[in-house]
Amino acid sequence: MLALLAACAVGVAAPHEAPPPDDDAPALTALGPQPRGATALTVLAGQPMHSLRIDHGLGAIADAGLGLDVSRHGNVRPMLRGRLRAVRASSLQLGLRAAVGTLLAHGAGIVRTLDAELGLVLAWAPLARLAAFADLGVLAATDFTREHSGGFAQAQAGLAFAPPGPFSLLASAGVLQGSRGGRAVGSGGVAFRF
Repeated sequence: MLALLAACAVGVAAPHEAPPPDDDAPALTALGPQPRGATALTVLAGQPMHSLRIDHGLGAIADAGLGLDVSRHGNVRPMLRGRLRAVRASSLQLGLRAAVGTLLAHGAGIVRTLDAELGLVLAWAPLARLAAFADLGVLAATDFTREHSGGFAQAQAGLAFAPPGPFSLLASAGVLQGSRGGRAVGSGGVAFRF
C-alpha cells in the first residue's frame, strides 16, 4: 500500500510552488480541501492510529485522496478519502469529509471490516497562518457479523499552523464514543504541499 501511495505522489507531483498569493488564510488551506492541482502529503502520529494521507485538489472546493492508517497492534486500514468545502467566508470555513476503507486486523486471524466515516469540520483562522478547528464525525465498521460491527461518534478540536513555505503543522485531541466503549483520540504531524 505504501508503494501505491508513493506512486500516486510521484504521478501527481508538480514543481514546487508557493501557496497562491491570493490565499488570505493559508492555515485554512492547510486543513483542506487542497486547491485545484495542489497535492498534500500528510503524516500524523496519534492514538489509536498513525496515518499517511495524500490528497489532490480536484477543483476550487473539493479534493480526493488515499490514506493508510496503522495501529500499534498491527491493524492496517487503507482508505479512499474526499473533502468538500461547503462555505468559506473570510476567516471561517465549513467543510465535509468522507472516507471508506477496509480494516485488516491481526490476532486470531485476519478480520476484514468495511469502514466508513462522515464528518463536519468547522475552522476559524484568527490569524492568516493559524487556525483552530472542531471536527464532529460518525464512523461505522462492519463485516456483516454482530461481533465485528459497531457505530461511533467522534469529537475533536485542534490547531493548524501554516508558516511560510510548503509545510503545515497539525495537532488535534478529542474523544471517540460508541458501541464498543470510549477512548481518547488525537494526532499531531506535518503536511507537505506540492
